Amino acid sequence: MIIKTHLFSWMILALSLLGGFSFLSAQSKSSLHKIYGYVTADNIPIKNVNISVKNKNRRTITDEKGYYYIEASERETIQFSFVGKKTVEIIVEDVTQLLNIKMTNDVNKLDEVLIKKEADKKQYSLAKKTELDKLNTAYGEIDIKSSAFSYWLVEGKHLNRGGVDLIEAIQGVIPTYGISNDGLGRKRVRVRPVMSEKNGFAIWDIDGVVYNYPPHIDINDIEHMVVLKGLGGTTNYGMRGAGGVIVVTTKSSIFLNTHKAEQKARGNQYKNDAFPYIDAVSTTIIDDFKKVNSSATDTGLYEAYRALLNKHKKQPSFYLDIATYFKKEKNNRKLSLEVLSDMEKEFHKNAEALKALAYTYEELGEQSKALNVYNTIVYLRPSYAQSFRDLANSYFANREYQNAWDMYLRYLQRGFKLEEKGIEQMVYNEMKYLYTHKKDVAKIKETFEIKKEEEETLTSDIRVVFEWNTSEAEFLLEFVDPDLNSFVYEHSQEKSKDRILNEKIKGYSSDEFFIYNLNKGEWLINIKYLGNKKNVPTYLKATVYRNWGRENQVKDVKLFKLDKYNHKMQLFTFNSLFR
Repeated sequence: MIIKTHLFSWMILALSLLGGFSFLSAQSKSSLHKIYGYVTADNIPIKNVNISVKNKNRRTITDEKGYYYIEASERETIQFSFVGKKTVEIIVEDVTQLLNIKMTNDVNKLDEVLIKKEADKKQYSLAKKTELDKLNTAYGEIDIKSSAFSYWLVEGKHLNRGGVDLIEAIQGVIPTYGISNDGLGRKRVRVRPVMSEKNGFAIWDIDGVVYNYPPHIDINDIEHMVVLKGLGGTTNYGMRGAGGVIVVTTKSSIFLNTHKAEQKARGNQYKNDAFPYIDAVSTTIIDDFKKVNSSATDTGLYEAYRALLNKHKKQPSFYLDIATYFKKEKNNRKLSLEVLSDMEKEFHKNAEALKALAYTYEELGEQSKALNVYNTIVYLRPSYAQSFRDLANSYFANREYQNAWDMYLRYLQRGFKLEEKGIEQMVYNEMKYLYTHKKDVAKIKETFEIKKEEEETLTSDIRVVFEWNTSEAEFLLEFVDPDLNSFVYEHSQEKSKDRILNEKIKGYSSDEFFIYNLNKGEWLINIKYLGNKKNVPTYLKATVYRNWGRENQVKDVKLFKLDKYNHKMQLFTFNSLFR
């Protein structure tokens, strides 16, 4: 993606001089947070866990109950270490207070080292033409097992994990014939012996998107890599594929993470083991409410709610539970909104509570109220990429397209980029849609160029965006296709440490998923909640876009309260008639 404009630079400068960014002046608090909690392994408290603030002289250990207490400032990193356990690192945020840490066993690295040394002797022997029948590419599926053309196949686990990029990852594993560096940090590699120094470089097909230069991706996220050298395998790529094609399939793509969901699961079948999701309204709170609920009139219901405020006013879930009860059980939208208004006043400095509130407003269709909340969050969290994305999307939902585009530009002005993963990819997709369909009404003067290789990814049958109100939330999402193949995406410290670190550094808690060829049947989306290191629920918003990227695009917002651990629930299903 390229944004070109002769107006962009002076526009940003003018906005700055005029105070357009004045609301971004809130600074991160430098005062120390009091952080505490318990450290366990397999639900058993661990004594003498070393806890320290990285690069600071502040440290402590857990007691016999696994309890600890330490002080740290926002953006500092707390490290939990214990012999035989994987080290856990948590970046402190503005709301960080209670952190209950679950540690897991560390792997024995000795066998890994011995295997690597043995592999070095064999050099290319790990690349084999086995264990892969079909290969998904940007130009369709290839029956690779019965193909007659030349190729190399290597599983992700056999790549050089220490490589800083994809090209270093294949050195000594796949035969190469030279590397070129353009001086800007971009590399290209040859997989065919050629005479010319200026051409013959391989292109990269990564999860169905073609690149001339390999983008940065996590080497540990690669499922397998196939090098297509013969003409039979590269014909579809035209002249671009003359130097060969390196097809990379990531684990994330197999799990539907931001890519096509047409791939077949490798022996993972859905076991029909998900329970239907039921609104997780606290029975304790509702029971308390019913005890003081002497009247079914509006006045009586509101007075009963107010009578419980002193007991529960510091719990965001109390307001959300009562608001849900008023709306769904009493069919009283007015009272529901009054409760939410009280919550907004009580938690006007708590970004996580406000995000849950904004999600609730969006589900209710109260877009202008959600916009006000997102404006508050931007002030509280001016260094978070998510703050700008959320506000831009809220402006869009309120049909304020010019403000939406301006907020995306402010996102870029803050130093965030448009890349191929994480929130950058999400913002790119949303800017692309706004530019493509609302350019005139938004009075967009910039030129937003879409790469030719990305044109085919402009649309999909379904785009699902998940957002969660606390960055510490851990969960497993399961996608089940019409053939009952199961794809699992795990968002946890144990399995997605690098991803979560990236989220903390850039300030976002969201991800997107695409579904294609919806007419093949019904899809299911399930979730298993793993907790958030606190004794409060996580609120998960799912925005489902039907006919994404097309003129007839529509969306639906669903909100889920997660507080049941290790309990698989079916969030929703969709087919030609979404529900």
